Amino acid sequence: MSSFSAFLPQRPASIHKGDRGGVLIVGGSSLYRGAPVLAARGALRSGCGLAVIFSEEVVCAAAASSLPECIVQAGLFTSSRKEIINVLESWESRIECLVLGPGLGRSPEAGKIVRLVLEKWEKSMILDGDGIFWLSQYASVFKRRASLLLTPHEGEAACLLGASIESVRCARGESARRIAVRDGIVLLKGPQTLVDDGVRCEMIGEGNQALAIPGSGDVLSGSIAAFSAAGLPLFESACLGAVVHGRAGRLVSRKLGIDGVLASEVADALPLILQKMRMRERETKTN
Repeated sequence: MSSFSAFLPQRPASIHKGDRGGVLIVGGSSLYRGAPVLAARGALRSGCGLAVIFSEEVVCAAAASSLPECIVQAGLFTSSRKEIINVLESWESRIECLVLGPGLGRSPEAGKIVRLVLEKWEKSMILDGDGIFWLSQYASVFKRRASLLLTPHEGEAACLLGASIESVRCARGESARRIAVRDGIVLLKGPQTLVDDGVRCEMIGEGNQALAIPGSGDVLSGSIAAFSAAGLPLFESACLGAVVHGRAGRLVSRKLGIDGVLASEVADALPLILQKMRMRERETKTN
């Protein structure tokens, strides 16, 4: 792709929040309360008009106090199968992209939730964190989906492939392609992030060491979801999200260094990167 800026969603003067698209994040647990909040922060900072977290009460309470701009829906782990389906259906008309897995954990209940959402959600979906682990357990059950994006790091990719981390690290391109052909679009995180849909592959080298921090991947998934919710295809959303996220990490590290950066700080730098990219795109069209 010659210019990732060309894929930025259009924002006409008459835009309202509904035009920006909606993101639903299904994840979080008592141990990992911040992961879905960071994903929602990444989505909102990337321009989505609606961010909803579906989780358990303690996560929703944390989200409501730390990120009042998002909507919280409690009861994820205490609801019946039918009640969870009802929640998904109640938001379906307002949500264009679902993020499944951040901080969900690996309890039997979490596995059931992942399987249920994979069965019932038909729109665009991003599978992150523990969602990827559970897909590796259900590999024989689910067929490849063009509307699914997986965002593994090398360890998670190894889990998906039944291989060693070292073998994935030594053959990143081949590993990404194998996952893409079998499961769906893949974004293999790392110093040289790869986005592969089984036919095309893009290498994104925008990040640095500052992004090797807890919650960084949650912010990335939220950012990609925002672009998908705005109407950009998942492959292009993943590429654009990786570029914006990587540049945000570099921007923060120029001020703070490569140590001690917080994922929330990366999320909060996303609007500045988007602004710069929009300005550059306008200049390109003018010249």
